[in-house]
Amino acid sequence: MKVLYLFNKVLAKTVEDAENGKGHDSWLFGMLRLRKYGITTDFLEIEKYIPAKLGRLLRAHILTMHYAHIPLFPLFFRYDVVFTSTAYGCMVLKALFRIRRFKWVVLDFNILGTIQEEKTLREKIFAWALSKVDGIVAISKIEADALKKRFPHLSDRIVFLHEATDIDFFKPDQTIPQRNMIISVGNYGRDFDTLIEAVRGLPVEVCLATKLISVEKLQVLPSNVTARLYNHEDMLRLYCEAKIAFIGIEKKDTYFDSVGTLALGEALAMGKATIATHMKSMESYIEHGVTGFFVPYKDVVALRLQIETLLQDDALRTSVGNKAYTFARKALDPEKFAQGVAEFMKNTVMK
Repeated sequence: MKVLYLFNKVLAKTVEDAENGKGHDSWLFGMLRLRKYGITTDFLEIEKYIPAKLGRLLRAHILTMHYAHIPLFPLFFRYDVVFTSTAYGCMVLKALFRIRRFKWVVLDFNILGTIQEEKTLREKIFAWALSKVDGIVAISKIEADALKKRFPHLSDRIVFLHEATDIDFFKPDQTIPQRNMIISVGNYGRDFDTLIEAVRGLPVEVCLATKLISVEKLQVLPSNVTARLYNHEDMLRLYCEAKIAFIGIEKKDTYFDSVGTLALGEALAMGKATIATHMKSMESYIEHGVTGFFVPYKDVVALRLQIETLLQDDALRTSVGNKAYTFARKALDPEKFAQGVAEFMKNTVMK
């Protein structure tokens, strides 16, 4: 079986680094690990055929993540399965022309958030094309259950698997001392505003590991807040130094959006006492008060209270961090994810 990966972060540099043991392979969604189960995997990117600078321009301003692979569509016929979370434009083409030569499997981060109530033409088209796919891998149980209700004819082709985190890379290092610091990671859909307001006047540093564009609207950051991107090694050090991790989401929990789960997995695997904006999808990863904490959307007071509690209670912070680490080792192992995807491909998608 040949499986083609179409993901925004599955690019030549990402794959090359992972194959050479640099950094982590969380962003590859099991692509390299599937090969242990007799499945050949590959990826395609437009940058393979055009200059990288032009490719970035097309992705950013013309094709976007949903349409970036359309120029490569004829190459899909070399594969048995296309596995993707973003290539909705190509998914529509496959459904429109009733192509059966290759199967289509969606790794679901935000299907219901994308099609919502099918009020716009775009939402209706995407929903129709999704109804024709050959399988869906949901990364939260509540999303899987909701999808089965939305697409009942696909109910036996929808599976829930925890999103994988490279637990051999993201792991605690007790030799690095902690300091009064909160780390918050991510770019898309992040709520940094609430965190900044919640820590005003508190003796704590806040490290936002994000692109500067994500905090541009904040203009001047407080003196105890820094924002920048970090390389893999620096990220590990920051995680180790931080006492608390915060995953703030700039979305109301309406459509089971799974944004933030990758950063959440990293924090749990690092054994951090983690606070997250309550999202239904995250209930598959956090048991409130046990492996982490939820705070309501945009609730500055609740977030500040939870931060103060964790900073003052070393025993609670350590206990929750240890349980988060244990959960990550058991549930978020990429080998477990890869095995689940392989079994789903072989026993469900290809039958």
